[in-house]
Amino acid sequence: MVNRVIRTLVTSDFILNFAFGLLAPIFAVFVLKNVEGSTLRVIGTSATFYWLARVVSTVPLSKLMEKTDGERDEYYFVIAGSFIISTIPLFFLLISEAWHLYLIQFIHGLANSMTVPSWRILFTDHLDRGRTGYEWSLEDIAIGTSTAASAYVGSVIAEKFGFEIVLILLSILSFIATMFLIPLKPYALTLKQLKREQRLQIIKQKRADTVPIKTEESH
Repeated sequence: MVNRVIRTLVTSDFILNFAFGLLAPIFAVFVLKNVEGSTLRVIGTSATFYWLARVVSTVPLSKLMEKTDGERDEYYFVIAGSFIISTIPLFFLLISEAWHLYLIQFIHGLANSMTVPSWRILFTDHLDRGRTGYEWSLEDIAIGTSTAASAYVGSVIAEKFGFEIVLILLSILSFIATMFLIPLKPYALTLKQLKREQRLQIIKQKRADTVPIKTEESH
């Protein structure tokens, strides 16, 4: 059995990856149908805006998380970022021009810069001793399983009911994934609590180790 924090993080990531997997294979078709004057270049540019936001913000935010208030700041970052990510599909419902898409993708990139590093830090901090490979493997299996299942489901729903239903379902599932994370607050200790429980040095050592690289839409 894995500890509660790891189990919760993996479960949340499973739901989140399933949610975004609903749209991923058909995103280009959605843009071409719903954004006026859209082309493949518009789709490619939207990805550029997403990654631009990630590149600019990930390192500063990651350094900030590692320097402040133990694990509690990572907890707040992952919750806030996850809530923002959960609203992204709803904004897709409103887009009609290319710049709308670019703006949303940029915000999505910033939100992921908040969520991904903080999720990884919490996951790393709570890995069980001697089970690092096993618990990261559980995360990889969760990602692969959820993405594989949702890719087909999303295309079927879009074909039968339209993109709007897919986006609404995506948002609902993302909010559910975020709600799973909220009860982790007592396990995300402040710097004072880490020192009192003599866990600070253990946390520092874990964070010094190399964290496995995750797939893009995963944490």
